[in-house]
Amino acid sequence: MSGASFHLADLTWEAFRDRVPSRTDLVLVPVGTVEAHGAIPLGTDTLIPLRLAERLAPRFDALIAPAVPYGVTNSLLPYPGSTTVSSRTFEAYVFEAAAGLVDAGFRRVVLLNGHGGQSREVAAVVARLWNEKKAFAAAVEWWTLAETASREVYGEHAPGHAGVEETAMVLASAPGLVDASRAGSIRRAARRAGLMARPFPASVILEREETDGDGAPVLDPARAREFFERAVAAVSSVLDDLFAGWRELR
Repeated sequence: MSGASFHLADLTWEAFRDRVPSRTDLVLVPVGTVEAHGAIPLGTDTLIPLRLAERLAPRFDALIAPAVPYGVTNSLLPYPGSTTVSSRTFEAYVFEAAAGLVDAGFRRVVLLNGHGGQSREVAAVVARLWNEKKAFAAAVEWWTLAETASREVYGEHAPGHAGVEETAMVLASAPGLVDASRAGSIRRAARRAGLMARPFPASVILEREETDGDGAPVLDPARAREFFERAVAAVSSVLDDLFAGWRELR
């Protein structure tokens, strides 16, 4: 498919007809939300899976569907600029959008989810796509797959929302969108067992208490690029195994 766009929305209907499903039956669907992310953009959860899709599509001869940018935001909803849709609406919309792609000719659907707060809904969509459409479907969450890369590139830092990993992914793929002047000083807070709050007291949410500031983003472009490439490789490896298994069922 060299020389042609991998973005579905860039194609004419004739070009789509000539590629789906005869040349590819795989579609990647970036899914995110609009939510406060410390010193990186409100659209981080959509931007990262979109950039991953752009790297994965040529490797797997996939097309990239338009992203779903509105998702289920919870504890950070009170922060300026954050938005949400209901869980029920989100699941119904993502399912119907993906089901429409299946009806258009795709047999394999990979949802690249960028927001952990809607993992349950995305997993439900995957199940429904098989149960109701007999489409091969999967959801991928890059941050879990990149945990080893994170430790090896950044050491035993405190992981979390809008912290080292997400900032690195944005720094590597859209560096102009990182507010470097505030990245190190913006408030961070760790989740605490027994405490549930809305708003959460910081837009950078760490999975454990910091030790000597080890939850602060690292604004090193070279390390960010390395981490981004390692994340791409981790997702690619999982998809390789997934597609090999699916081939035995098709």
